Amino acid sequence: MQAKEITEAIKSYMQSDSIGLQALVLHGEWGSGKTYYCENDLKAALKEIGVKTCRVSLFGVSDFDEICNRVLASRLRIYDNAKDRVGTAMKVFKKSAIEACTSALNSKLADLGIQVSVNSDLILSLIDMTNVLVILDDCERSSFAHDDRSFLGFVNNMVENHGWHVMLVRNQPLSFENDCSVEKAVISQIEYEPDLQVLYRVMVKDKLRIPEQIGFKVEDAVIDGLKGSLVNARALLRSIPSINYALSTPILLDKSIEFHGRVESFSDFVGYAVQASAGIVPKEPEDANSSMSIFDDSELQEYDYYLTLSKALAPLTEGKDVDPETVKSSFIKYVLKKNPNSAADVEAQEMEYHWSTLRCLEDSQVELLANQFKDMLAKGQYSQGWFYKFIGFTLDLINLGFWDESFREKLLDSLRLAANHDPKCDADALRQERANFNDFYGTEVNLIMDKLITEVEQDEREQDLNRISLEFSIVDQNAGKTISSFFEEAIKSDYQKRILDVPAEAVAMSTYEGTADSQNSLHSFFHTGMKRYTDKHSLNKALEWLKEIDAQLVKVGAKSRMGGLRTKWIHNDIKEAIETLSERARCASTESDADM
Repeated sequence: MQAKEITEAIKSYMQSDSIGLQALVLHGEWGSGKTYYCENDLKAALKEIGVKTCRVSLFGVSDFDEICNRVLASRLRIYDNAKDRVGTAMKVFKKSAIEACTSALNSKLADLGIQVSVNSDLILSLIDMTNVLVILDDCERSSFAHDDRSFLGFVNNMVENHGWHVMLVRNQPLSFENDCSVEKAVISQIEYEPDLQVLYRVMVKDKLRIPEQIGFKVEDAVIDGLKGSLVNARALLRSIPSINYALSTPILLDKSIEFHGRVESFSDFVGYAVQASAGIVPKEPEDANSSMSIFDDSELQEYDYYLTLSKALAPLTEGKDVDPETVKSSFIKYVLKKNPNSAADVEAQEMEYHWSTLRCLEDSQVELLANQFKDMLAKGQYSQGWFYKFIGFTLDLINLGFWDESFREKLLDSLRLAANHDPKCDADALRQERANFNDFYGTEVNLIMDKLITEVEQDEREQDLNRISLEFSIVDQNAGKTISSFFEEAIKSDYQKRILDVPAEAVAMSTYEGTADSQNSLHSFFHTGMKRYTDKHSLNKALEWLKEIDAQLVKVGAKSRMGGLRTKWIHNDIKEAIETLSERARCASTESDADM
């Protein structure tokens, strides 16, 4: 039960004054806020119906007399005026056998004016407990209260023989099966379910550092996280720094990740942090390495998710402070791991669902769907897996007359944008997907995909050119070895013309500045490797490039006598390469004329 229901049950209990009354038990997770509830919500609610609460802790209590002394002291505190307190104290002194020395008596009088060691049963009969609920808290922390039979006999005496209303507050419920004395003493056991909103308001709200632009209600997210964990108020307090570190990460503001996925990940983190602070962590499922795990992997998946955070939260399980940067980086990894699909992919899934109903829609509904799809294309944040389907959606709208032919180019622009956005997408991946689907989507779709592959390849070449220009912009003594290694790799590939992207000036300066090894590596390439250049579409450009390098070598000259000798070799290699490629270009031109 939650607080309101529990309060109503206790009110009904207090309105019963039968001599055969039994005690109540309020039980709930350690640290879940039972004591706070008793001292605040319950105390205020009972006061409205004229009932007072007399709460005493049994921490360290070892016998009947000590309980009675604590009850007496607590009861004297709640009298409305001093006259009633003194009257009750004198009544106890006069009618009981006091066994206390003067020093003890003085100390007892100093504490409320009374704390005595008297016959416990006599005290029970002398104290006026009309309209008072006696709350015996911290039962598990008393060795005496652990002896259920003796303790419950004492409680039964309080309620049955003296008409007191008593409630025991425990972490665990009493077992009726193991001991019939429980049934004799206890009328009902109530499980305390903490009010998470109250916990948040009282213990968390003022301690969180919530970014202004967070975009969701943190209170609701924290409460959702607490629902999935065994709430422990003290553990919750210890987890707050970790929760603040998670709140400070930019991943919670990243709109490329689906909104609800970000919020859910944060809620999960709250639950893990609170449980770790309470010393509770998910354990690896016993069937994790068993073939049975393929049928029900929910526990294994939860454990796998926790492993992403385990290093960051491990100090909490030992009562230590966490490392802020470790928590932040782990939380970011967790969000990405739990949300592999971007927000655009989630939106695409919803679009695909609506598209399956296209034949059943009216024109106005299709136009609305088309506008949503248009916005998705403009953003271009979906992943490669949607390319074929989005081409199909676009062609549907063009063929049905909702879009004109200009949307073919808009689609292609969107696909290129999405290809650049998806880190797993490149020309090779698109080419592989094209081969896998073959003619599944039809010729018209394939033509668009082929054009996309060509344009993505061009984009990649431009990126390579920028990278190469940057890579070879600084020439040192070993630059020639780096350049010749790049040349050799390009000659062996399907993209030989990449070597033409290296500026002629860089090759010449690498020869001038290079060591013997660096110059010899260039000599080796131009002597043999360059003659293997066979890309007939770029032969003329390759010849121009070689001639420009030759001219630059003449311009920069040689740095040393031996360097001059090696430069002369490279000059000769380039001239031979020019002759070889010139002959190849003439043959290619002759073949082309014959074909015409």
